[in-house]
Amino acid sequence: MGDKEFEVIETITLTDKDLDSAVDVLADGLHEIPLYTWLLGEHISDRSLRRWLAEILVRPLLNAGCVLGSRREGRLVGILVFQPHDAELSPDGKPPLTPADFTVAADVPGLRERVVELLTSTRLAAPADDAVNLRIGIVAAGERGGRAVTGMMREVERFCIVASRPYYAWTGSESLRRYYTQVWGASEFAVEDWNGVTMYGLVSDRPPRPRPAPDNPLATQRRSSSPIV
Repeated sequence: MGDKEFEVIETITLTDKDLDSAVDVLADGLHEIPLYTWLLGEHISDRSLRRWLAEILVRPLLNAGCVLGSRREGRLVGILVFQPHDAELSPDGKPPLTPADFTVAADVPGLRERVVELLTSTRLAAPADDAVNLRIGIVAAGERGGRAVTGMMREVERFCIVASRPYYAWTGSESLRRYYTQVWGASEFAVEDWNGVTMYGLVSDRPPRPRPAPDNPLATQRRSSSPIV
């Protein structure tokens, strides 16, 4: 085992000062998430468009205090965006997103139409009115054999246990479907064809049952090489 496996990984709640680094982490991994590869389509290799999409996905919930980060030696290596049903998305009175945030997409054929389709689609249902939505997450490729995912998921577990709520996720990834059920004990509650992507809904117990720590602290991560959601 290398020295890296014993280095400290810090799990934190991100603030507006962390926005740029959070956007960079997510932009680097969007190509691995089926829904967003569909959305960006032929433009998936355009980093400026990946950063634009990543900021729209991250900024509203970061401002609401609902983005966890995983840091190694001061460098952000993973994020997990979650949304309680009662999260305040306009803490400063400003709307979380405005039409100006979508100006970039309006000028890009193909992307423009898919954004409209996504925004006008029926929302994927929650399994319970008060369930905590694991919206999106990503961990840098070099950290997926470490403790980054486990640390952030433990924080969500703690939040849900205190509030006596379940958490849930919709994912278009078969490997993540297995990861949530086999590693975190979630159950599948629905399968939907959403914008041409098969999406799987997974939900925890109410409240989540803390998963026992494995003898090998890396074992839970080695079951999946994928990003979180």
